[in-house]
Amino acid sequence: MLFDVQDFFIDIINNNELDEVLNIYNSNQEFLKSHMDKDRVTKEWLQTELESMKKEGFYSCKIVETISKNIIGIMDFKIDEETYLSLMMLHKDFKRSGIGKRIYQTFEAFIKEKACKCIRIDVVTDYNPGVLNFWIQNGFSKTCEITLNWTGKNLSALTMKKILY
Repeated sequence: MLFDVQDFFIDIINNNELDEVLNIYNSNQEFLKSHMDKDRVTKEWLQTELESMKKEGFYSCKIVETISKNIIGIMDFKIDEETYLSLMMLHKDFKRSGIGKRIYQTFEAFIKEKACKCIRIDVVTDYNPGVLNFWIQNGFSKTCEITLNWTGKNLSALTMKKILY
């Protein structure tokens, strides 16, 4: 376990959990359509994505409900002086429940212990405006406009940062 927050823990995804992780992605069809022009992703795509993230030094993690042991979300991040939070996604049934905020705040405390000075995120701008508002409410500021390329699709995005020290 990397860290825990009331009723949840965050740990590295294991190969035997790919079906559950796939379910998280595929429950977020609006995200998939916006970011990838797809309705669903496959297990093969997920395996390739996880391998790619690992090669780049990212932790690909599951968010697990402690009592039920169900995976309810995922996170990808790379810890450094400027930690990069690449993805934080909950299953659609857990959105707008306050869980994302609790998970993020605990993640922030976790990386502060690792001497991280700043957190960076990239937020796709033509997606859900609630996502941008979530990060602003959690203390992030816009730093620049960029174009992301994920799975061959160019996405307009904002780089946002939060200074921790």
